[in-house]
Amino acid sequence: MASVLSRRALRGLQVRLYSATARQEPKDTSVPLRPQPPKLTKLPNGVTVASLENYSPVSRVALVANAGARFEDGDNLGVTHCLRLASGLSTQNLSSFYITRSVEQAGADFTCSSTREYMFYRIDCLRNDLDLVTKVLAETTTAPALKPWELADLGVNMGLDLANLKAQPHVQLFDMLHKAAFRDTLGRSLYAPEFMVGKYTSEQLLHYMKTYFSAGRLALVGVGVDHEHLVAQAKQITPFTSAGAVNNKAKYSGDEIRMEMGGDFTYAAVAVEGPSTGAFGKKGRLAGKDLLYAAVLQNVMGMGPYIKYSSGSTTSRLSQAASKATTHPFAVSCLNANYTDGGLFGFYAIAQAREIEKVLRAAFNQFAAVTKTGLEDKDVERAKNQLKAQISMYREGGDAVLCDLAEQALGSEEILSTADLLSMVDCITSSDVTGVAKKLVNGKPSMAACGNLSRTPYLDSLMQ
Repeated sequence: MASVLSRRALRGLQVRLYSATARQEPKDTSVPLRPQPPKLTKLPNGVTVASLENYSPVSRVALVANAGARFEDGDNLGVTHCLRLASGLSTQNLSSFYITRSVEQAGADFTCSSTREYMFYRIDCLRNDLDLVTKVLAETTTAPALKPWELADLGVNMGLDLANLKAQPHVQLFDMLHKAAFRDTLGRSLYAPEFMVGKYTSEQLLHYMKTYFSAGRLALVGVGVDHEHLVAQAKQITPFTSAGAVNNKAKYSGDEIRMEMGGDFTYAAVAVEGPSTGAFGKKGRLAGKDLLYAAVLQNVMGMGPYIKYSSGSTTSRLSQAASKATTHPFAVSCLNANYTDGGLFGFYAIAQAREIEKVLRAAFNQFAAVTKTGLEDKDVERAKNQLKAQISMYREGGDAVLCDLAEQALGSEEILSTADLLSMVDCITSSDVTGVAKKLVNGKPSMAACGNLSRTPYLDSLMQ
């Protein structure tokens, strides 16, 4: 019995002694993850690689082609809309079932979208699945099969897209404004016309892909990936070798388009020729800083309310002017769309049909007033801070960074970092913004309007 008690007492003593021992902190042997700058590599096979390593557990990868709607012609209108829907169809080496099954088993997300200049084939996945997703992206863009019996099923989806478009007058308005301003090239719609639904052939789609998904027009971009790993994957891609791509320069025309749709509201937009992203020349230097000047001016004029349920009239010049013109509900905002060789700068407004003329005239006159009275330093400083916040917040999102990397990779020789852009904004002065305002406002305007147009003025009467 004594030996048992002794052992129990000894164990209790050991516990007390251990608890009194100083706690040893484990040594931190991890290597800190330092922010990586964006990287750019152009490969001999004609593929440009751009990446940003942010150490995210999710990798975002996209194979981007300089093949947007602006390259369509009268014989293949809407072909990019059809290709968006055909992105998950069988390729020469992979079946549609394999693509769907492998992407889903990896927990990835495969989407295809397009702008007027680019088509984005994108997959979000876990970092360990990078090899799989780049294989799927390469097959989809450089080895399509486009079997006729698979294409036949796309007509229903295209019809659904067009039905959704009709229910969104603000989206139609933006399409119409581009058509009025540029007619073709940048004036091409992102949607197929109804008369083309169900009429696209395999040969037609393949011809477009072989022409514009070719060497020198493709970029493999990634966020949350190792650059060297992405380069290794890009070297295995074999773009089409066609040299038949034609890059017609966008030519601003300045017209007016109206579409009577009835209803209680009117949707209208007025714009002049704006600056292009082509202002960014070699090595990220600005040929003329109009692009950033216009972005500051956009914030001076107002981009809608920044506080929920507020009118936005505290700082927005457009909202202030419209508020004095009408007491009825309205929405007005400055617009600024930029492309590689063209752009649009102006405003759009939504109001009740009987009030739209007051809102349009107030906004139009506010732009004219800027050229006469100039801008105060405090307004420009506030707009610069807003622009810097927009750039910073925009580049925090992986989706936005991916698109930005792609556009810079295909249109520049260098990837501009957020710090580069912010420093450029800091150098802008009030005279710079006033100067670009005079240049833009005195340009030839374009106008688009849809909805109830019973009291919507035509462009020529609006300018009087």
